[in-house]
Amino acid sequence: MGRIKRRKRKLKRWVKISIILLIIILLLIIFMIFNHNNKSNSKINKKSISIDEIYNKINDKEIDIDFLKWYKNNYDIKDVDNYLKKKDYNKEMWYKLSGKSLIVLKDLQKDIYKNMDNVSIIDNKKDSFSFGFVGDVSLADNWYIMPEYDKRGKGVEGILDKEIVNIMNSSDVMVANNEFTVSDRGEKMKGKYYTFRGSPKRLSIYKEMGVDIVTLANNHVYDFGSLAFNDMLDAFRKEKIPYIGAGKNIEEASKPYYYIANGYKIGLVNATRAEKLILTPGASDNEEGVFRCYDPEKLISVIKDMKSKSDYVILLVHWGREDSHELEDVQIETSKQYIDAGADIIVGSHAHVLQGFEFYNNKFIAYNLGDFIFNHETKDTGILQAVIDKNGRFSYKFIPCKESDKYTKLLLDDDKNNVLDKMKSWSRGNITINSDGIITSGVN
Repeated sequence: MGRIKRRKRKLKRWVKISIILLIIILLLIIFMIFNHNNKSNSKINKKSISIDEIYNKINDKEIDIDFLKWYKNNYDIKDVDNYLKKKDYNKEMWYKLSGKSLIVLKDLQKDIYKNMDNVSIIDNKKDSFSFGFVGDVSLADNWYIMPEYDKRGKGVEGILDKEIVNIMNSSDVMVANNEFTVSDRGEKMKGKYYTFRGSPKRLSIYKEMGVDIVTLANNHVYDFGSLAFNDMLDAFRKEKIPYIGAGKNIEEASKPYYYIANGYKIGLVNATRAEKLILTPGASDNEEGVFRCYDPEKLISVIKDMKSKSDYVILLVHWGREDSHELEDVQIETSKQYIDAGADIIVGSHAHVLQGFEFYNNKFIAYNLGDFIFNHETKDTGILQAVIDKNGRFSYKFIPCKESDKYTKLLLDDDKNNVLDKMKSWSRGNITINSDGIITSGVN
């Protein structure tokens, strides 16, 4: 009996071992099959995301193998392959898949932004990005606004409505026309009746206002000569407030400033043709001054170059007949030339009063934003907003304000609607402006 029991125990152990070995063998077989399938799938996947195959599907002269290799190392190339399986190639694909336009991606591939002093990269983590524009601003100590600013002792809210300050600060990029020179030195320009100069310490007010960049191509930045003009350029650099439209030579004066705005590259450039009696010097190869556009050819050339390097171009131009809502022929004619060259938005200043809007080839023109915070007179003014969404579409809004008694306030209700109605009457073409200030082309 004992011997039989021992045999039975050995048999049970052998059966258990056999079962365990069988399970192990089965597991190994399953693993080998799974691994083989993975390798096969991997080969298929590798084949499906072949750089060469994607390159052939794209068939775009702007895209080369090196770019696709760079993209694969930094983004998900499988998304590109999947997109091309469902749709034909288009340049909008890159933004949809990466959140960056093709132009921005190619700039990143070349790593050019770290060597540029005229670019800011802003990602507000939202579905849209806003630019704000206001007209002429004077912070000159020898004019009306700054003495009142000091007297009232309320900071920027002594000259601007709090609601306006909030609107300006809420814009991702706020642009203002700096209509004075910035210095404590210099002599008044001979033969010029109105000359404006503000201390460099006044530039801190721009930061209170929420201004991010200023335009200098106008008829007052050289009012106190070369010494003050160069002080002004140094002061803006010291305060780290970007400027466009003036410089120590034409290269600097015509130099655009770029914003990488939520993955789109948007360039701003500024020029002037404001003076009837031309006193402010124009910049040249070796001489300081402003960027002039009395002859539009140089500006057209700059715009074309900008368009080849950016997704959108915004032109800020100082022009128009002072104190007149009527447009000069040259504004109408050259604005079309600038848009044909590549400008997407044109915003004017200098007239001291508002002028109308126009759409040309689906591009937007605001002929003049007038005085924003400038003197003691009572005038309609406002803030223009241009908002770009994630699909690269711009929308436009005008926010009416009133300058009076050296103070600019937000308009509401009937006062606001009255200004909007006037803006519509001054505009060209089928312009619609609704009660919220939204500007569209066509009649509802």
